Amino acid sequence: MMIYAAPGQERSVFTEEMYRTLAEAFVSADVCVENVLYHSNRAEALRDELRNLDALLVWVNPIEQGEDRSVLDQLLIALHGDGVAVSTHPETILKLGTKRVLYDTQDMPWGSNVALYTTPEEFQACFLGSLADGQIRVLKQFRGDGGNGVFKVRAADSDTLAVLHARRGSVEQTMGVVAFFEAFQPYFSGGRPLISQAWNEHISNGMVRCYMTTDRVVGFGYQEINALYPTADGVVAPGRRYYYTERCALFADLRELMEQQWIGVLAERFGLARDTLPVIWDADFFIEEVFTSAPRRYTLCEINVSCVSPFPDSAIPHIVTETLHRASA
Repeated sequence: MMIYAAPGQERSVFTEEMYRTLAEAFVSADVCVENVLYHSNRAEALRDELRNLDALLVWVNPIEQGEDRSVLDQLLIALHGDGVAVSTHPETILKLGTKRVLYDTQDMPWGSNVALYTTPEEFQACFLGSLADGQIRVLKQFRGDGGNGVFKVRAADSDTLAVLHARRGSVEQTMGVVAFFEAFQPYFSGGRPLISQAWNEHISNGMVRCYMTTDRVVGFGYQEINALYPTADGVVAPGRRYYYTERCALFADLRELMEQQWIGVLAERFGLARDTLPVIWDADFFIEEVFTSAPRRYTLCEINVSCVSPFPDSAIPHIVTETLHRASA
C-alpha cells in the first residue's frame, strides 16, 4: 500500500486512520502488507523494491505538495509491465480521473452544460460570454484535489469578476478582467485544458459520493455542506461527510443507475474492460430533486480515481477481494 511522504517524513498505513482498517483486513486474509512511502525523488529506487509485489494499492494525490503525477505514472506503468497489479493504471486515470470527463460525458443522463478551453487565447475569447445575464460558472483545472483549482466565477460588474476558490477557508475576491485572465494562464501549462461547468443551484441539497470497486457500488457518502456551498459569511468551510453501505435505501436509485446503466456506458465509451476499472473509485453527484414523486435526477460533479480516501468500511471487503483476484490473475 503506497502513500505519499515528503523526504524524512514517517507515515504508516498501519497507524493512519484512513488506511489502518484496510491494512488489517488484508492481514486477516493472510496477505503480507508492505508500507510504501512515495516521493518522486525515490521513484527509480522504488521500482526495484516493488517489482516483485503481487499488487500495489496507491493513494497519492495528483498534485500533492506541488508535484504532479508524471513521475509516479511512469513508475506505475513500469510496475504494471513487470506484472504488478496496480489499483488504477495511469491510462485509466487519464480517461476517468480528470475534470475532462465532465466534458466527454455531458451527453450522458448525468451530464450538464460543460465547456472545454484548450488554450489561454480560446479561454479569453469565449469565457466572458458564458457569464452573460447573470450566469455563474465553475472553472476546474485538469487535475486537482481538495477543491484546489476549482473556482466559482460570476460577473460583479462590467469590468470585474467575483471569484471564489473552493479550497477550505477561501473567501470571494473581486478581480479585474485582465488580472483574472493572467491568474488563470498557468492552468494551461503543459497543454492542459481548463473545464467550465454551469453552476448548479441544487448544491444546497448536498452532495452524494458513490464509491465503487470496478463495476459494483460498495458504499456512499453524503455531505450537506460541501465546497462552494453558499454560506452566510461567504467562507468555504465544507462539513462532515456521513458514510453509508451500498445497501442504504436512501440511495438505492443511484446504485441501480450506476450498476445497471452508467458504469457500463462509461466503460464502453472509454474502452475499459472490467479488470481495468479502478479497485476503488468514486463519483460525486448533485442531487437535483429531493421531494418529488418522479425519479430523482443526479448530475455529475466529478470522478475521483487516483487517491480515494477515506472510504466507507463497507468498501473494505470488496477492495480486498478484488485486489486478491487481480494479484492471482
